[in-house]
Amino acid sequence: MDGHRRNAQNLEVDAHRTSRREGLKRSSTPFVLQVLLLAAVVLLGCATIISRQIAAQPLKRYTSVLVLYTAVIYLPLYWLILLLLLLTGAVPWSQLRFVWTRLSGHGSFPVAFFAICALGDSVGDTIQAICVPHVSGPVHSLANTCISIFIAMLSMCVFNERYSLTQCAALLAVFAAVVIGFLPSLEGSTTTDPAFAVIAGGSCFFYAVSFVVKELVFKRFKVWQAESHCGDAGLNIFVMNAHLALFQLPLTILLIPLNELLKQTNGEGIFAYSKEAFDCVFYDAHSCGPESNHGELAGLCVGVCVAVTVLWNLMIVLCVKHTGALATNIALKAIFPVSAVLFAYVDWPLLGPTRLSWLVWLSILLLVPSIGAYQWATHVQAQRGETARCCLPSRPPGLLD
Repeated sequence: MDGHRRNAQNLEVDAHRTSRREGLKRSSTPFVLQVLLLAAVVLLGCATIISRQIAAQPLKRYTSVLVLYTAVIYLPLYWLILLLLLLTGAVPWSQLRFVWTRLSGHGSFPVAFFAICALGDSVGDTIQAICVPHVSGPVHSLANTCISIFIAMLSMCVFNERYSLTQCAALLAVFAAVVIGFLPSLEGSTTTDPAFAVIAGGSCFFYAVSFVVKELVFKRFKVWQAESHCGDAGLNIFVMNAHLALFQLPLTILLIPLNELLKQTNGEGIFAYSKEAFDCVFYDAHSCGPESNHGELAGLCVGVCVAVTVLWNLMIVLCVKHTGALATNIALKAIFPVSAVLFAYVDWPLLGPTRLSWLVWLSILLLVPSIGAYQWATHVQAQRGETARCCLPSRPPGLLD
């Protein structure tokens, strides 16, 4: 649930997209402030992951409510921010018009693509949320690194992207790190359910689909902008976030049956399950079930988790603006190793310290340099251009080019 979309996984892929296209940005922001912003992104990211695991203790099989209540907050929040930006002239009204305009040559509305993105994010978020109580925090965070692999695969199919040998080797190393990190759960030596760990990793495919479709929208916005002579500013992230939130809330509600599919309802109907989940958070701790750990704290834990998540997402946007997308994306990648250390050595409320196998530590040692190598190779590839020397041969145009 790295995640909760419009959660950070969504913002992370936006930053990833921008870093691949633009490289490292120059910024007039003082260096000390940039460092503080990057540190805040890492710390708030760790706080989000940890608060999610803590909230899972009283919620247990009702953790999907974290996605629902976050979506409830994002809808008015992002539209309020977008309205203020539009009224102050920070975002031109033409960008709003683009979303609801049928594009010439394609016959499609960008808003339809945002609906597809919201569906991918909602499915990914809901599955990730359901997996939280069944997977330890470090392993869950590790599983989410699979998104880079899925993005690369889909980008090759859709956009005819070409990756260098270094990039491919780095992605293979990332996959190897994930497999190594999963091994202790397969041996039954941890509290992680291996089936849910695999499901959490596989759910990243839906995030990758959302990423690819968003990149398509950015491409088509540039074409529409040139044809309409509507300035040269890129599509504002709050234009996208607001429309994603518009679709995500109803989609998240419609996806509640996923809890039944993944055996979280204990044979109950969806309506009875949903009522119990609501009562667990707001009214009756007994509704959280006998497996709940301090069910009376469910509402408090949900409130803290949602608040930290929202603050983290806003901090990411601020960080992208003042430090650049590449630096922000690197900071986001640093969250997993830092949070793993915090899980292992801090006695968290309701959670306690998380015992990590030496294989998980080995996974971290392999993953960190692999991600660094991939970021470096991606930056070099962006500087050389799309037609740079690659290990992959040219192919016909992408499916959606």
